[in-house]
Amino acid sequence: TQASSGGGSSSSILGFAALAAAAGGGYYYYTNQQGAAPAPAATASDASKVDVAAIKNEIASMLEDENHDDGSYGPILVRLAWHHAGTYDKNSNTGGSDGAAMRFEPEAGWGANAGLHTARAILEKVKKNHPEISYSDLWSLAGNTAIEEMGGPELPFRLGRKDKPSDCKALPDGLLPDADGRDKKDKPAS
Repeated sequence: TQASSGGGSSSSILGFAALAAAAGGGYYYYTNQQGAAPAPAATASDASKVDVAAIKNEIASMLEDENHDDGSYGPILVRLAWHHAGTYDKNSNTGGSDGAAMRFEPEAGWGANAGLHTARAILEKVKKNHPEISYSDLWSLAGNTAIEEMGGPELPFRLGRKDKPSDCKALPDGLLPDADGRDKKDKPAS
């Protein structure tokens, strides 16, 4: 079968993706358990108005596309969610899955985020159909949905991430590993 001929690479990617999603979800859960105030309704998803199941179904329906890379947007949606959450810096308590600042320069143009414009663009269609969900929640939900649709475990999800405005203070580049695998979090660029 096709699944068995893919070797360990698909299972390695899926395992890494599940770990990344769990880390982002764990951080979000942890920060909310530490007394973090809920996001203002104006910039966060209003849980009473968001139909998570409908949004997941819409994301799932657009994953397969023979014209994209290996025929699936799943891996790039997982990468978007990972990069979205992976900017968190515990020393400054900045970055992370709140904000969705990758919509703006300079973060959109970071080398580590190369190619993620594709994932953001396909999710823009979902956002247009569901303006009630924040980009921050949408990107995290897209990563979870992709993992689940590619055969991974069902992942818990909770709304409440807020979006930053376009004039937000930019994070420093270097919070994500370079494409060559070098992790620069210990010595980010200023």
